[in-house]
Amino acid sequence: MSAVRVQGSAAFERRLYGAMGVLALLVVLVGFARSFYLRSLFGAAPLADLLQLHGAVMTLWFALFLIQVSLVGARRVEWHRRLGVMAAVVATLLVPLGLATAIAFVRRVQPDAEQAAEAAGIATYDAIVLALFMGLVAIALRSRRRPDVHKRLMTLATLSLLGPPLGRLMPDLVAALVGQGLVLLPIVVDTCRNRRLHPAFGWGGALVLVSSGVAVALAESPAWRAVVLPWLS
Repeated sequence: MSAVRVQGSAAFERRLYGAMGVLALLVVLVGFARSFYLRSLFGAAPLADLLQLHGAVMTLWFALFLIQVSLVGARRVEWHRRLGVMAAVVATLLVPLGLATAIAFVRRVQPDAEQAAEAAGIATYDAIVLALFMGLVAIALRSRRRPDVHKRLMTLATLSLLGPPLGRLMPDLVAALVGQGLVLLPIVVDTCRNRRLHPAFGWGGALVLVSSGVAVALAESPAWRAVVLPWLS
């Protein structure tokens, strides 16, 4: 492979992953603008400490992803590795905080049976998505000596979290479809560019799409909500 082709491929990947990082962060900022970032402008009551902490950690993850992509693009590999430790800590914190937030929501609305059942469905969705996210991040960190695998799995892990902010912007079913479309976007672009499907994008993308589909199906199932609600109350 010529040096020109290698450099061209590296530049393409910087643009691709950088664009996905910007897009993901924008979805989060816009999706949670009214309920978190600009909440005070709409006269809403202050959020509980748990919700504020969860929102801050979640935002930090998306910001870190974009920063990490930028560091690699700027050939600051050593800084990328150092910041990777922080990213691992943030990812680890995000999972229990997300679960605690979902359970707290179920308990807060429990007096309203219909709302509690819906919250139980949301908690189910969150649990599946967070488990998938942590699994992808763990494999990506173990594969950090294989940059081609590492960056693809980190991208999929980040995109897998976009369901909740998208759900603030559009109906649930549409949000699920748009979320899957965002997961497919880098896979399709990367495959067309390289004329082959990278294995990490192949199995990782399939896992995200199937898991999100299962999560949505369970979250919308009245039977499942009835089963899981007593465990969360």
